[in-house]
Amino acid sequence: MNNKNESASIKEVLWKNHKAVQFSAGGYEALIVPEVGANVIEFRNTIKEVSILRSPNDDLEFEEFKSRPQVYGLPVLFPPNRIEDGKFKVGDKVYQFPINEPKNHNYIHGFIKNDRWQITKKEIISKGEVEIEAVFNFNKEHSFYKYLPHEFQFKLIYNLSNKGLKQTTSITNLSDKEMPIGIGYHTAFNVPFHEESKDEDYRIIASIGKRWVQDERNLPTEEILDLTEKEKQYVNKGIIPLGYKIESHYTLKNINVDGSEFHGAIIEDISKKLRVVYEMGKEYKHMVIWNDMGDKHYVCIEPQTCVINAPNINLDDNITGFKTLAPKDTWKESAKIYVEDFN
Repeated sequence: MNNKNESASIKEVLWKNHKAVQFSAGGYEALIVPEVGANVIEFRNTIKEVSILRSPNDDLEFEEFKSRPQVYGLPVLFPPNRIEDGKFKVGDKVYQFPINEPKNHNYIHGFIKNDRWQITKKEIISKGEVEIEAVFNFNKEHSFYKYLPHEFQFKLIYNLSNKGLKQTTSITNLSDKEMPIGIGYHTAFNVPFHEESKDEDYRIIASIGKRWVQDERNLPTEEILDLTEKEKQYVNKGIIPLGYKIESHYTLKNINVDGSEFHGAIIEDISKKLRVVYEMGKEYKHMVIWNDMGDKHYVCIEPQTCVINAPNINLDDNITGFKTLAPKDTWKESAKIYVEDFN
């Protein structure tokens, strides 16, 4: 276990026979696999013995991680979740993505989560703080360019300190045309996150406002409903996240947590009086909560800039969150994950 006063460090390591970057600061440890989406595949608070994110346990699971990175760590979705029939229109331009969810005839989860990224910066800022920068440059050489003909640069900056992990995401449109963007994370949290705790010790609190109704293809309809009495518990005492299926899509709004405004989600261990806090920047206006049938000891909390299938929903962009990025413009937002005690 790390000592609280141990100096920050950055190491290049082999993890499951893949090159990785391991970094630590302020009682936290994290590990990135650049060749699989620059995913933070391990994240721990070593002082409180909390294993925050779901990681592959063995070589077999690592193979699944390479093909399905959306169920491990902190994978980026671009665009988030599903596009109906893989098709949408922006102005006069029609985009046709490949169908990779044949059962529902959708395009799902984007492509940069599986792709190779470059680590462009590794810096120990101080004794208690480190910063890692990862970049994905997309151009005409990429096989997906025929579906999304815009050059762009995606950048992830991970800052680690005693305040936890701050992740700053940016995308710059390097093309000469308006570019559709939608960004999300399929963040997979361990439940339980402490080895001495049990499933029933856990609750999720989430700053949700309303629920998007979804059809049999898991696509939102244009109906947005008030929360049910059970769903209202997300914003109060919280809901047990395991033991039954959860797959719901919500709008985000600020709620009051311990006297302060909060935007995001919290996983609490009531036996240890510990919580993992997922604080989301205001650009994340929608969220999916999904637990993979509720029997696999993890839950995905998925902040999104836009609703699933946003460009195909016949509602105002202010409601769906769909946006385009002008040539040479940059979009940027941050999120934080950290561990704290609570009463």
